[in-house]
Amino acid sequence: MPTTYIIHGFEASPTDHWFAWLKEQLATIDVPCHILAMPNSGTPDLQAWLTAIQQGVAVHNEDVYFVGHSLGCITVLRHLEHIQQPVGGVVLVAGFAEAVPLLPQLDAFTARPLNKLHLREGIRQRCVIAADNDASVPFALTQALSQQLDAQFLLVKNGGHFLMSEGFTTLPVVLQELQKMFQIAAIAPSH
Repeated sequence: MPTTYIIHGFEASPTDHWFAWLKEQLATIDVPCHILAMPNSGTPDLQAWLTAIQQGVAVHNEDVYFVGHSLGCITVLRHLEHIQQPVGGVVLVAGFAEAVPLLPQLDAFTARPLNKLHLREGIRQRCVIAADNDASVPFALTQALSQQLDAQFLLVKNGGHFLMSEGFTTLPVVLQELQKMFQIAAIAPSH
């Protein structure tokens, strides 16, 4: 039975954007979803955020899926760098793994390169979603993240940064990608 965890981004909370909608949609297909609250999202601290995920995620296995938004993406990946057990998949929305020019206060999250090999081996299915007009995180950074992870890359026209203030209270593409991952996992041979 899959379980999903949503990790929000900088200056956000579990009640923002499309997170509650996604949780409701997953509930209709009996997939538990937890929206973790990251501490002090206006002045994020990498270690504090990693601790919040460690405390919020009960187990790691091939039935566990993560959805990250913006700063939540690199946070999920930093968390998974330390996990030896493979997880089912990640859907990363407007993410980045390099310094964001307009957001130097987030540089601690991207100070060292990702352990790409470990992440590719430890995350069975990987999808990265970007918008062509994201004013917060340059599109090129999200595209580079997908390449580092060898992930499926989806481009949304005029998606901005996928914020509530830009009209995003739903994000069906994330739900669709998760459902595909669940189906692939269900028919994949067990090891």
